[in-house]
Amino acid sequence: MNTENKHKDQHRFAGETDNLAGRSQIRWGRSKEQVWMDLEKRIANVPAARSVNFIRTWPGIAMAAGLALLVGLSALIGFYTKTVAVPVGQHLEVYLPDNSTVMMNAQSTLSYKPFLWMIERTVRFEGEARFDVMKGKQFEIISEKGRTIVLGTTFNIYSRQSDYQVTCITGRVKVLEITGTREVTLNPGQQAAINSDGDFAIQSDIDTELTLSWINNKFSFTSVPLVKVFEEIGRQYGVEISIPAGLEKTYTGTFVKDSSVENVLNLVCRPFDLNFTRKSDNEYSITGK
Repeated sequence: MNTENKHKDQHRFAGETDNLAGRSQIRWGRSKEQVWMDLEKRIANVPAARSVNFIRTWPGIAMAAGLALLVGLSALIGFYTKTVAVPVGQHLEVYLPDNSTVMMNAQSTLSYKPFLWMIERTVRFEGEARFDVMKGKQFEIISEKGRTIVLGTTFNIYSRQSDYQVTCITGRVKVLEITGTREVTLNPGQQAAINSDGDFAIQSDIDTELTLSWINNKFSFTSVPLVKVFEEIGRQYGVEISIPAGLEKTYTGTFVKDSSVENVLNLVCRPFDLNFTRKSDNEYSITGK
C-alpha cells in the first residue's frame, strides 16, 4: 500500500470515529481529562447511592429485630413451666422461688412458672406431698379433683386418681372442689376429702403425725381398700404388683420401708389368705389360696 492510500484510510477512520462520538452522550468539545473525570464521577456515584439506601433501612431492621426479641422473651416468661417428677421408690424435697418447700412422695409431679412466681404463686400437683408455705401472697395448688388455697401454712395433699385429700397441719387451709361450687376452711388437725363419687367429707381430730409418717418411710392405713395398699407398696418399692379382679377388702395396718418388699407383701397378704409370687426382679403377682 502506497503512502497516499494510507493517508486516505486514516482520514476515513478518523471521520467514522467522529461520527460515533457525535452520537454518544460524551461531549468531545471538552478535554480528555475532563471527560474521564466526568465518567469517574458517574461510576463513583452508583455505590454511594446504594450505601445511603442501606443506611436508611437499618433503623427499621433493628426495630424489627428488637420487637422479635421482645416477643420471644415475653413468650418465654409467660409459657415456660418447670416440672418436677419423682419416680417410684423415691422421695424428693423441692424448694420453690419464695423458699416454700415441698416434700414429695414417690410417683408425684409438681409444675409451676418460675418467671411469674412473684406475681402469682400457683402450682399444679398430682401425687402426695407435704407443703410448707412461706407467708405472702395467695398460694394455690391445683389438682385434678380440687384446689387448695393458703397464705402461709403447712399441710399434706394426697391427690391420686379419683381421690383428693387435704390435711391441715398448721395455719388455715381453704379447700375447694375443682368446679368451685363447694369449699371449706380447715384448721390444724382437720382433713377434707373428695372421693370418686364427688362427696365432700370433713374430719376433725386427725393424727397429723400419722398422716405425715410417709416422710419417715412409715405407711399406715385405716380401713383402706386393699387394692390401694398394694398400689402404695408398688409405688414405694418400685415394683409392679398384679392384683386379682374383684379384690374388695379393706386393710388396717402399718409397714415400714426398712423391711423388704417380700416381707411387706407377706404381712399384708396373710390376714386375707392371699399368696404372692415373684415373677421377676421387680414384678409380683397376688393370688388367693
